[in-house]
Amino acid sequence: MQTLKYQLGKIIGMTFVVLGSIFFIIMLANINNGRNELVDGLLGGIALGGIPALAGFFLWKFSRIGQRKFLMNKYERQILEAASQNGGHLTPTELAMKTDLSLKESKKVLETMQIEGYSELKISSNGSIVFYFRELDKGDNYAESELLN
Repeated sequence: MQTLKYQLGKIIGMTFVVLGSIFFIIMLANINNGRNELVDGLLGGIALGGIPALAGFFLWKFSRIGQRKFLMNKYERQILEAASQNGGHLTPTELAMKTDLSLKESKKVLETMQIEGYSELKISSNGSIVFYFRELDKGDNYAESELLN
């Protein structure tokens, strides 16, 4: 249900962006050469197009962030348990195999945890992206990994 809320936010946000942009272009296209009409057209374009487009963009952006944080909170325990079993290291593929998250969702959730400062990014010797949870490190499964940040 929560993810549906975020999906609707993204859809509504993008709809506002598209419609706002169309209204802005229509208002600018209807401007004639008169100075008063130019000011009226610009103000109308901003009011009917620019403001809804900007509001739609922020709604879309915050819905994306909210969805990632929701998934992170919902699966936090499973993510940490999976990382703990791997000596503090976890790939999106490993997370997808151990939870009911898709591979894409796993990657987004792990990226959010990295952005929030809960993990660090590493590259394994075979080139895989590995999320490293320093507090859960109990071994050297990915000893050759290099820190990216």
